Amino acid sequence: MQVHITNIYGQGFTSTALKAQNRTAAFARELHYKELGIYNYDVNSDSPQMLASRLDGIIASVGYGDIVIFQYPTWNHISFDEAFIRRISRYRGLKKIIFVHDIPSLMFESNRYLLERHIAFFNQADLLILPSQRMADFLYTKGLTVKKTVIQKMWDFPVSVDVTFRPQFRKVINFAGNPESWKFGFVKNWNYDSVELKVTADKGDWAQGKNVSFLGWFNEDTFLVNALRHSGGFGLVWSDNAYWCEYMKLNTNYKLSAYLAAGIPVIVNSSISEKDTIIRRNLGLAVDSLDEAVSRIGNMKEDEYNRMAADAEIFSALIREGYFAKKALTDAVYQLLYD
Repeated sequence: MQVHITNIYGQGFTSTALKAQNRTAAFARELHYKELGIYNYDVNSDSPQMLASRLDGIIASVGYGDIVIFQYPTWNHISFDEAFIRRISRYRGLKKIIFVHDIPSLMFESNRYLLERHIAFFNQADLLILPSQRMADFLYTKGLTVKKTVIQKMWDFPVSVDVTFRPQFRKVINFAGNPESWKFGFVKNWNYDSVELKVTADKGDWAQGKNVSFLGWFNEDTFLVNALRHSGGFGLVWSDNAYWCEYMKLNTNYKLSAYLAAGIPVIVNSSISEKDTIIRRNLGLAVDSLDEAVSRIGNMKEDEYNRMAADAEIFSALIREGYFAKKALTDAVYQLLYD
């Protein structure tokens, strides 16, 4: 028996989706899983015969009785994902694991009509790896029937950091996100004089007169994480878009792991899926508003911050060494074959 895992190619090298799948596949290779490469393309350009040939090329190394971990979505049209699962389902004794990174029908309100189709797709799996228990609970209310699940909890962020430098207590909030995005309207409306907002973007004229500065844009995650580490203060996981806030209750946030990999405490909305971990492990603050976040930073003592930073540094080893992905991938195979 061999274990295989899909991995996408062909997206822009700054794509978060690409990085997440490539990193997961890299950790899987450490476990001696075999890779099945999938290119990002317009599936509508294929005739049924061309698609069948393409799929046969991808799964050429798959045999009867193997396990295939399908990283979802491929960001091709869902018809490609469906065709892939149909193709491997022909193999006698083969087991299918779907590793759910994101669900497009939940990410974007305009795609909500596809949710039933996506759940029907998931129901073809023998086991699902899901971002959070909340996501699992939600999907079960919508018709999910897969009995076996593994919960991912957090993304890994395998980078090297400057361990000779420790994050410093500053009344600064770092935000690793695009200030032009519809999800992050609060960035351009920052009006707090007591706490500076540092944005990982190039300087914009909109920040004139505001307590906002810029760390610059980083294509390479190692540079991003070390810039955050040297900036000190806190990392912010936030959105003021109502629909995206609802999705953040279910998904696993990539930037949360970037901050923790940097060893800086985080500020998160108290409704996000991993809020309990943040509080239990003293990794930062869970708040209901930015007003509350700014107030708590204003009243914080340096020794309180240093304890959080020290705890974040310890926790960061899990994220920088890929233990969340390795555990999920190992638990999935173990549960599938043992339980």
